[in-house]
Amino acid sequence: GGVGKTTLARFVFNKISYQFDGSCFLSNVREVSMTRGLNVLQQQLIYDILMERNIIIWDVHRGCNEIRRRLRHKRVLVVLDDVDQLEQLQALAGMHDWFGQGSRIIITTRNRHTLVGHCVDNVHMVHGLNHEEALQLFCWKAFRKDHPTDDYLELSFQMVRYADGLPLAL
Repeated sequence: GGVGKTTLARFVFNKISYQFDGSCFLSNVREVSMTRGLNVLQQQLIYDILMERNIIIWDVHRGCNEIRRRLRHKRVLVVLDDVDQLEQLQALAGMHDWFGQGSRIIITTRNRHTLVGHCVDNVHMVHGLNHEEALQLFCWKAFRKDHPTDDYLELSFQMVRYADGLPLAL
């Protein structure tokens, strides 16, 4: 956590979403599915892409059928943020034929095995910042410039080592 998966996914989404027939960014899939249910996320997915409010999904199985039926000919961009269970992927992204040709599904997760279990085509691991990048980010946030002041040089190095390349910690 804190390496920037959601930030990166949001950046890509904002940059390319205009190229698709519809798009949806589902934040906090793990938390929302636990507290409100997968059917609520399915309903949000369909609404965001088609802008149809009259869809009510009472159960996950019906939601899978609705997504497949309504979106199979649409070229869509979907981001599923913070997925932690295979069941979530099966309910929201199902199979390749759920969406039209050229669609893209971006999934952020801390659990690589969830992606492997869903037969995801491409996996990209997001790594933390190296020492120089981390120091520069820390300095921009702390001093509003790309290097530490002499008075805070050693403390800056300690903070960067402690954060271990995690942008959120910096």
